[in-house]
Amino acid sequence: MDSTALRVYVRDASLARIGQIDDYTSLTAIPRYNAVGAFTMEIPADSSKAPLLMEGNGLIIHTANGDTVMSGPIRTVDWSRSATDAGTGKLTVGGVDDTGLLAQYSCWPTPTAAIGSQTDPVYKISAMKAETAMRTLVNVNAGPGALASRKNATLTLAADGAHGSTITRQVNQFDNLLTTLADIGNTAGLGFRIVQVGSNLQFQVYVPVDRSGTARLSFGLGNLLDANYTTTPPTCTRAIVVAGGQSSPRVCKTYDRSDPLFTSLVIEQFVDLTSVDTASVDLTAQMDQAGAEALASGAGQGSLAISPIDIPLLRYGRDYQVGDTVAAQLRGGTWYTDVVREVTLACTAADGTKTTAAVGGGDSTANAVARIYSYIAQVKKDVARLKTRKAA
Repeated sequence: MDSTALRVYVRDASLARIGQIDDYTSLTAIPRYNAVGAFTMEIPADSSKAPLLMEGNGLIIHTANGDTVMSGPIRTVDWSRSATDAGTGKLTVGGVDDTGLLAQYSCWPTPTAAIGSQTDPVYKISAMKAETAMRTLVNVNAGPGALASRKNATLTLAADGAHGSTITRQVNQFDNLLTTLADIGNTAGLGFRIVQVGSNLQFQVYVPVDRSGTARLSFGLGNLLDANYTTTPPTCTRAIVVAGGQSSPRVCKTYDRSDPLFTSLVIEQFVDLTSVDTASVDLTAQMDQAGAEALASGAGQGSLAISPIDIPLLRYGRDYQVGDTVAAQLRGGTWYTDVVREVTLACTAADGTKTTAAVGGGDSTANAVARIYSYIAQVKKDVARLKTRKAA
């Protein structure tokens, strides 16, 4: 094995280590920010370690330095062989990281009550720190505080650091636990994961670091493998909201939003609130919200993908982690900052470990899309100005 190769250990159903895999031919591990990571490993089918690789067992993956990349259960063990294969073929082992455990649970509106007594439509979080709220959701739905029939005996919770802002929100009945945690975490700027600690799985909440001042990516620096962006023009820049007109007087109002790429473009869209009584005390709020939603859904769309690679001066694990913020420069000029959404560590016995990362593009919320779109608009303006200077 190359000196940079990832170290792989096998655990049994009780999370006890039962061996090491040191003869795999390839391994890919993909940790993800506030999402479920995955791994794929290939090994000769006639390896003496092959019997350890079965559904129900799991893998613990470390870097060459001993840092944990991920741990998680084996989900698939597939066999294949071709006429040119030596030996008895190969096994392809696939699985997900332990954070995937959260996707197996839903958020009960009354977690302490049996399923037949779930009468509330929502679970309420009142004036609670974001981290505390996340820990509570895990605790009462899957952890030590859950009903005996739902409790995962191996799941523990790291100490509460009370990070994040104070939140008050309602969680709809039986919403997926992982999705709910991702929504809270992404909004509060917090990361979360489940990793194996000793003989248990531990739910952890952490604060990502803004490293945009030191972790900088560009083609000029030689640490950017590829990058691309695409845009879609807006479909609505003026919302015409009409309320009432049936049993109450009609009220009309327009809402405008200038597009950063098409500054003079006007596209009108009718928003029907004619079923709303214009005598309602919250009429203005309803019209404002409807107008804002129409403009948001009809806004120009931007997508951006950046793939950095490791170089001696900037390496994943040492200089930045999944969830940290880094800076990237695409076509010169303006720097764009965004979160490292996932990292792919690809390892072969001969070549060791190579690392690429996906920056941005993983958050499809309206605010994130608008921020990407505005950045792309600025890049295009910078390029246009540069061309004008060269022409002069």
